[in-house]
Amino acid sequence: MNAESHHDQGRDTILSHGIQTSDPENLFHSTGWRAPVAVLREAGLRLWSDDAFGLAGNVAFRALLAVFPFLIFTSSMAAFIGDRSMADNLTEFLIAIVPSELVDPLVSEVKKVLTVPRGGVLSVGFLLTIWFAMGGVDGVRVGLNRAYGIRETRTTLTLFLVQVAVVVVAALALVVVGYLLVLAPRVGSLLHRLMPDFDPASVTIGLIRYPSAAVILMAALFVAHVFLPARRTAFAHIWPGVLFTLALWTILATVFSYYLRSFAVYASYYAGLAGIVATLYFLYLGALILIFGGEFNRALRIRHLARALSPGSGPH
Repeated sequence: MNAESHHDQGRDTILSHGIQTSDPENLFHSTGWRAPVAVLREAGLRLWSDDAFGLAGNVAFRALLAVFPFLIFTSSMAAFIGDRSMADNLTEFLIAIVPSELVDPLVSEVKKVLTVPRGGVLSVGFLLTIWFAMGGVDGVRVGLNRAYGIRETRTTLTLFLVQVAVVVVAALALVVVGYLLVLAPRVGSLLHRLMPDFDPASVTIGLIRYPSAAVILMAALFVAHVFLPARRTAFAHIWPGVLFTLALWTILATVFSYYLRSFAVYASYYAGLAGIVATLYFLYLGALILIFGGEFNRALRIRHLARALSPGSGPH
């Protein structure tokens, strides 16, 4: 009896190691509405203990620095592979999927940057994008490593190549979207030939804008969760955090747009920098949610492991 008691205590000690909540049993064995609350609580506490707030600031700052060179690079790549109209359509697509209240102050500057002729723009845009964006990617890597409880073991060269690959793949993915935007009217014409009653004009860029954006974001999140941490994680342990992040990003975009439209007075405090500051806030919250998705997966994993290792893990 004493041996069994010591075994249970040893198992509970191992399972509770690294747990942030003061009531591990609630995280391990709660049922009903208490289960998601316990998981969210553990994820939130881990977010604080892993210094995700500082990492999110780093990601947001680097992302803001990388926005313009990344747009230049992607637009130039689209024009190089396709034509100028494809690059223009891609630029309009990227601007349109961001909340208008957030992007409107920057639209004129974005278009100005993209329409100024410059020599060697592809190489310069590439170098600037890599230089600034890799810092943001590295912040996400560190945040996800901490969220999943993984220690980094890769070399500096390997990390650099991974970060470069992520940025380049993201640009190529957007170029593919540029092709889809060009093909949209042709798809409408093809469907009209197959189904004469079908209106080809109904297949517009607006129709594929948000589904394409959702697919891009989901693919980007899976790439981040699979390739940035130092150890591969099974798909079953990734997808809950990815969907959770997408849902929170959607809520963030909606709430932040409403806030900017109804209450924000950034111009009173930051004058001409109001648009930049609002964008920085938005990127900061988005980065924090991204890291929180990893913490959410980790909390779920802890709960599943605890329930799998506990013989008496039935409803309490």
